[in-house]
Amino acid sequence: MMSKWLKGIAAALALCVTIGLTGCSGETSAESSSSDSSGSEEETVPVKVGYIFHEKADNGGVTGQFNNQRQKAARRCDVETVYIEGVSVQDFESAVKALVSDGCTEIISCSPTFTNILSSISGRYMNVNFINYGATSIGTANVFSYTETAYQGAYVAGIAAAYNSKSQKVGLVADPELLYTYATTNAAALGVRMVFANGTLCVAGATENSEIKQAVDALLGEGCDVIISYTESPYTADYCEQKGVKFIGNLDYSGAEDKYKNMLMYFYAKRDSLFVSQFKQLKMETWEPDVYKGSMANGIINISQATSNADKRTQDIIDEIVPLLTSGKAKIFSGELRDTLGNVRYMQTDTMSEAQIYGMDWYVLGVEPVGNFRKPQTSAPNTFEIKS
Repeated sequence: MMSKWLKGIAAALALCVTIGLTGCSGETSAESSSSDSSGSEEETVPVKVGYIFHEKADNGGVTGQFNNQRQKAARRCDVETVYIEGVSVQDFESAVKALVSDGCTEIISCSPTFTNILSSISGRYMNVNFINYGATSIGTANVFSYTETAYQGAYVAGIAAAYNSKSQKVGLVADPELLYTYATTNAAALGVRMVFANGTLCVAGATENSEIKQAVDALLGEGCDVIISYTESPYTADYCEQKGVKFIGNLDYSGAEDKYKNMLMYFYAKRDSLFVSQFKQLKMETWEPDVYKGSMANGIINISQATSNADKRTQDIIDEIVPLLTSGKAKIFSGELRDTLGNVRYMQTDTMSEAQIYGMDWYVLGVEPVGNFRKPQTSAPNTFEIKS
């Protein structure tokens, strides 16, 4: 029975072809070609890379993992890296100026909130290379545009969450400051509805910990018995653990699974190979502007094993779905899609393009908005302390 059900899921997914940039070694194509044909290293040039964080580097959340990935890649390539944390959009250019004055030859923005401002100022710093996180096209000749398909992880999370739900109602706490919250929410909802034809994904918006607490409580009040986290802060997982609620995380909990008795699985972005590739290209003076999409196909978006807390057959589901997404044999947003009012947005024969997915500003049928608990965001003046 289980096998037939899983095959039914696979059959419902539309076939596609996705070309990944990662080889067997786990390195990107740019990384693997950083040596000459004889295998000897070419002469390298001095490189200093600056990171700009919207949140604190030690927050234990998405920014904290960006920082850990920065450090790992820097050690591997013997590249000097520094960072400025707690930067608002209004102060972004001032942070760029500080890093340029400090000798940085490349600057990496680490929040999609900086996407538009970086595009507008990059042309004024043509002697510096940039990675624009959240961008999907090249703005100027010194910008490497990088984005991620977190919605792939959310789709798997939606399926796993529904399979562990008794109420057929799953909750999602979504931080609007993360990438593509509509696409991520919709993918999770489609995952839920692969298990329960009339299942519901309740979504609540939150950023700060106090807001997350309110959002989780509201979702539980709606009858949700599994919560999916898609927040910058790790507090969603911590609060669910405190409440004894089953949850799925969006951070890398490798080695820490035993601390969370209610976690079912987690999905996360691992960017080490991207940073290593960038550093090597800079050192070899082979850096070029490009558009790169981090996905399951090239190892950026990762799906964990089901934990021992999940239904024992959850791993069977993950084992069936993940290879289809990783190999590019399946698309999530394919076939008829209706919005929450029942209006047909895409026909049965349609398959959404990446641009259409990134641009989603509506919810699919099955999503129930519970509320946006975000309060007006304020930021204190930043003294731009450069840290290493």
